[in-house]
Order: sequence, then structure tokens, then C-alpha cells
Amino acid sequence: MRILKLFKKHVLALFAAIVLIVISCNADLALPTYMSDIVDVGVQQGGIASPVPDTIRTESLDDLELFMSDKDAKAVEAVFSKADNNGIRTYKGTEEERADGGKIADIVSLPETVVLSFNQGIDANSMDDMMGSSSENNNNAAQAMPTPEQMAAMTPEQLAEMQQKAAAAQNMQKQIDTDGGKITMKSLRLGVEGGLIDQGKLVEGANDMADKMGSMSGSIVTQRAVSYVQDEYKAQGIDPADVQNAYLGRMATTMFGLCLISLIATILTGAVASRTACSIARDLRRETFNKVMHFSPAEVGKFSQASLITRCTNDIQQIQMAATLFIRMCLMAPVMGIVAVMRVLANHTGLEWTIAVAIIAVSAVVGVLMGLTMPKFKKMQSFVDRVNLTARELLDGLMPIRSFNREEHELERFDKASLDLMTTQLYTNRAMSFMMPLMMLVMNCITVLIVWFGAQGVSDGVMQVGNMMAFISYTMQIVMAFMILTMVSVILPRAEVAAERVEEVITCPTSINDPASPKLPAASAPRGELTFRDVSFQYPDARADVMSGVNFTTHAGQMLGIIGSTGSGKSTLVQLIPRLYDVTGGSISLDGIDVRDMTLSELRRRIGYIPQQGRLFSGTVESNLKFAGDMVSDENMHEAARIAQAEDFIAEREGGYDSPISQGGSNVSGGQRQRLAIARALAKKPEVLVFDDSFSALDYKTDARLREELAKNVTDAALVVVAQRIATIMHADQIIVLDDGHVVGTGTHEELLHSCPAYLEIAQSQLSAEELGVSQEEIAAVMEGGEH
Repeated sequence: MRILKLFKKHVLALFAAIVLIVISCNADLALPTYMSDIVDVGVQQGGIASPVPDTIRTESLDDLELFMSDKDAKAVEAVFSKADNNGIRTYKGTEEERADGGKIADIVSLPETVVLSFNQGIDANSMDDMMGSSSENNNNAAQAMPTPEQMAAMTPEQLAEMQQKAAAAQNMQKQIDTDGGKITMKSLRLGVEGGLIDQGKLVEGANDMADKMGSMSGSIVTQRAVSYVQDEYKAQGIDPADVQNAYLGRMATTMFGLCLISLIATILTGAVASRTACSIARDLRRETFNKVMHFSPAEVGKFSQASLITRCTNDIQQIQMAATLFIRMCLMAPVMGIVAVMRVLANHTGLEWTIAVAIIAVSAVVGVLMGLTMPKFKKMQSFVDRVNLTARELLDGLMPIRSFNREEHELERFDKASLDLMTTQLYTNRAMSFMMPLMMLVMNCITVLIVWFGAQGVSDGVMQVGNMMAFISYTMQIVMAFMILTMVSVILPRAEVAAERVEEVITCPTSINDPASPKLPAASAPRGELTFRDVSFQYPDARADVMSGVNFTTHAGQMLGIIGSTGSGKSTLVQLIPRLYDVTGGSISLDGIDVRDMTLSELRRRIGYIPQQGRLFSGTVESNLKFAGDMVSDENMHEAARIAQAEDFIAEREGGYDSPISQGGSNVSGGQRQRLAIARALAKKPEVLVFDDSFSALDYKTDARLREELAKNVTDAALVVVAQRIATIMHADQIIVLDDGHVVGTGTHEELLHSCPAYLEIAQSQLSAEELGVSQEEIAAVMEGGEH
């Protein structure tokens, strides 16, 4: 994609944006996990996150160790401190060991479940099921009285042991009777201490109980272990509400911190994206406009002015928007999707297949919509070009449109161009408007699907409510990632077309270029010597020359006049001097150097070119007259205005040289505009002054005074004057007459009147024979000679 090429100079910004996006996505996607913990732990478990209590009484820990192996009991003893004066022991192990699935948590969970059952009291049958037949045998043996013969055969140690067990049995039975006939931890502890119950059998019994619960054991054991911890805290005098509130407070603080981190990262990402996109747009505008400034009229004609304006403004604006969205959304969507998938897979809920269903549904929606709209996006920019072109033509030609009463016709033409653009935009907008409802439908259907199957998991005890809620959040994040990519895909195709159009301008080869080895005139070279040697020219893609065989030389202090009928090639000829076009045959030299061997800046510094339509720029009179730069002093500016006959009307304007000039010089008359354009060229002190019919808007009196001042004051520059009026060039040192691109006459005014029928015909159309100083016989002789 061309859009990606624009980021070559902004790799560091992209890297920073990716880092910030990863931070933001991780912070955002951690929130569903904490929400799940709030539901499962904060609400359902009263804020107790682990089966390992923060503090535990010594006797309670001893009870738990009855159902642990020696190895497990030692591991548990190692993570609890010694008892304080109140008999309370504090957990001092790591958080990893006490977390769900941690080493210590796994050890204490099952004993806590069993102890909780004994604290609540169990009947003898449940005890037998747990302990097996060996428990019953031990109890029977403890309660059976030996015969006198058996007692006589016993050793004193055996008799003492028998008496101890008998006493333990009595105490245990009394405790059972006290507890309502149920076996509790008190009676069980008496049995173990009296040797009536084997501690190893307790461990085996607890494990057998967990095996019987099967797949339900994890959820049930966890819930029962948490209940045990709650009871333990109550026994220590700790209010369960305080535990719950403390947990919820910690979760709230953590989630607020994550939100703050996400907010800061998002803001920084937006700042990086905006700055990068603006930099890309700025560089593109500079590069594109710089390239356009080096275009010759041939390249401008290839694209058209309206299209170049669109490419430098609207197209680059589209690219800037796409660059911003690329950083903020295109980079964020895959990161968000990947992180969400990783978190979903880490939970092992069994509902992962719903994500695949969602992705397939989203992809189908996007594929259909993009297939419908992509061809239209490619046409849209060309329609924008046509609207701009039509609007530009209407505004530029407003006067002739009004004078010919063609307003309705031109409005219909503009409406047609605008309607084509509107129809295309409506089609794409209507098609893309289906995207959000369809996406919401997919998201809601997936939510229902997750709730349906997730509820069954909650009912079976293999999933908690919080886990299901977190899974829904992660699934929606994954779908949202695809939605974000889809939203960007609406803009990227149009931006891709815009990037292609801008690239066409930037990569367009220019026909007028600086030479590889530029030359400068020698110090001794004559200043202002302009020479045409057998010059011919052909427009690009034309089949024939529009000019051929032009030869002349003019020097500083001389005036060269060029005249001819309309379309004879006068303007084309003078446009070859500053290399607006390059000759296709022959050569043009200035001060003895071929103009193609000079740099364009050096060549055009030496030439003052005044087109027929003297275009002014918005600013002031002074800024326009000093348009050549700092090289123009105030003295040069005032002198140029005086020579160009502009001094009087400048003085009459409010503000004088500081008076404002509107865009295009629309707040001055045509004649004033031409005089200011002439003064602007004079102020830079060029070697060659080229007037391309620049006196056409001047009255005869002003024209005469201006030519008189030029002849008197501009003696160090060659004057090349293209004119339609004989009076403008009749005093020139040399006049060239053009007809259909060929030189049909060269000489002074007097010489041409008697030798060039084309010149004489033009002169006759403007002046009488008396004013020309020729008789009818002389005119007839010249015209007859021209016919032969």
C-alpha cells in the first residue's frame, strides 16, 4: 500500500505509537478480569480471594494439618509465622503460592473443606464413608472390653494403652453426645489424640472424598474453602464486611489506575498520530507543490489546474486522515484482538468456538460491503476533480456567462457534475450504513450464544458468573477490533486512490530541468545579448511544428518588436526565452550561453517576463513590486513605478505603497494591473525585459509615455515587445513579423512597410496611409510583390 510508504521517515513515531497502544490495550483488557474478580471474589466470596487466610489461629491450623501429609504440613508450617500472644499465626509466604492454583492454596483447600464439614458436624455414617471400614474397626476395637484372660496376658504398657484408649473413647463419646450426636472437630481431635483414629486414614479419606466429587471438585472445594476462611475470620473477631470492603476498595483503586494509564496512553497515542499525520501531510504538500512549481505549462496542461488543486488539497487531506486512523485504529485493532484472544485462551472456558463464529460473521459482512463499495470509491476522486474543474470554469468565466445569459445552462452543467458525485457518495454511504446495524446484530447474537452456553457451565459448576461476563467482554473486544478495521477500510481505499494521484504528480517527469553541468556567462560577455538560432518548437503530443526557422539577435539598449496575426506564435516564441517551454530545434542563447545550460533560477533572474494578463498577488502594492525578493530596494521600486506610469495612481490610493491588493488584483483596473506588473519586472533590474502584449490594456497616451520612459531609462537591458498595435512597436530597433509560426519579415518599421505585405496589412488595419506615410501606389506595389 502506498499509505505505508509514507511512514518511512516516521518509524520512531510508529514504534512509540505501538508501545503506547500495547500499554493502552493491556490496561483496557485487564478491566474485564478485575470485573470478573469483583463478581466472583468480591461479591460471591465476600472479598476472600484465596483459600489461604492472612491470619489463622494455632488450633485451626493444627486441625487442617490433620488432613495433610507430613510433607504438606511442613510446607504450610513454613509459610506461617509463630503464634503471637493471642495464638494467631500470620501468612508470610509469596502471593504466587497463595493465589488460586498456587502451591499452598492447593494444599490447604481440601483440608479446609473437610474441616468446615466437621465444624458443622457430620453423622457417623458420613464419617464411615469418609474413613472406610478401617475406621469402624478401630472404633469397635477401642470400645470392646478384653476378657480377664486377655488382660492377664497383657504387659503393663499394654494395659496402660488400653486404659488410655478407653478413657479417650469415653471422652470422645461425651463430646459427640454434647454436639448432638454428630462428630465435630473437637470429638475428632480427641479421637486422634487418644490414638483411636489414624491420622493417615484421615488424609486418605479426604482424598477419596475429592475423587468422588470428580469434575465438580474444583469449584466446590474452592467455595467451601472460602467459607472456611470466612468462619475463621469471624472466630478471630474480624468483620466479614470489612474484608469485603477492603477487597472492593483495592479492586476499585486498581481499576481506576488502569483507566488512568489507558487514558494517558490513548491521549499520547492521539498526539503522536496527529503530529505524524500532520507531518506527512505537510511534507507531501511541500513536495507536491514544489514539484508543481517546477512544472512547465505542458505538465500543468497534462493534469489541469483544477486537478492539481484537488491533489494538493483534498487528496492530501484524505491521506492525512488515513494516516491518523492508521496509527490510532489500524495498529490498535490487531493489538487489541491479539491480547483479547490470549486472555480468552488463558481462561479455558470451553466457549472459544463462539469467537470463531463471530469472526466468520463479521468477515462475511465486511466482505460483501467492501465488494459493493470499492469500485465507487475509486470513481469518487475523479468526480471531485470534475466538480472543481466545473466550478473553476464558472467562476473564471462569470462575465461572459452573464453577458450571454447562460447562467441556467452553466448551473445545469454544474448540477450534473455535482449530482454524479452526490449519487456516488450516497451509494457508498447507504451501503456502509448497514455496517453498524449488522455488526450490532452479530455482537448481540454472540452475546446470547455465550450466555446460553455459559449459563449451562455455571449451572454445572465448571464456570463462574464473573468468568462468563469477562468472556463476553473479551469477545466483544475481538469483534470490535474487526469493526475498527472495517471502519478504517471505508477510508483507506479512498486514501489509497488519493495517494496514487499525489504520487502521479510527484513522480511526473518534468520537461524543463536544470542542466547537469550548469554554465555562467563569462565576465567579459556582453550583457543582455539575446540570440535565436534557427529555433523551432513543437508542443508535446503535437504532430507538426508551431514555429520554425526563427533567427534574430538583440542587445542591451535595443528594442525588438514582435507582431503578427492571432495564432501566429508570438506568445509561444517569447515563452521560450525564460524556458517555460524548451525549443525542439535550434538554440536560444543569453550572453553567449545556451539558456538550457543555465540553471533555471539563474536564467530567470536575468529575465523580466510580463504576461498579457498581469496577475497580482494578495498583499500590498509594495509586496507585489518587491516580489523578486530582498534584491529590490525602495529606490528601485519607486523608479520602476515611475517608469511604468504607476506612480500617480499609487499615490492616489489610500496608504500609497501600503495599500492592499486583493487576490488576482481584482481591486484595481486592467490598465493599473498591467502597469504594476510591468513595474514589478522593472524593479528586479533584469538583462532582458519580455513584454508579452503587456500594453494591450493601456490607452495610447499612457502607452506612449511608458515607451518613452523605457527608451530613456532602461538602457542596460534588451527589450522584447510582443504587440498587437503598430504604435507600440513602430519605434523599435528591429521588428519581427510572424505568420503561422514563420518569420515573414524582419527590419524597422519603415523597411517593413515597403517590403512585408503581412506587416503592411496589419498596419493598414490600424492606421491610415497618411499616418503611415505611404502612398496608395506604394501600398499596391508592396501587396503585389507579396502576391508574387
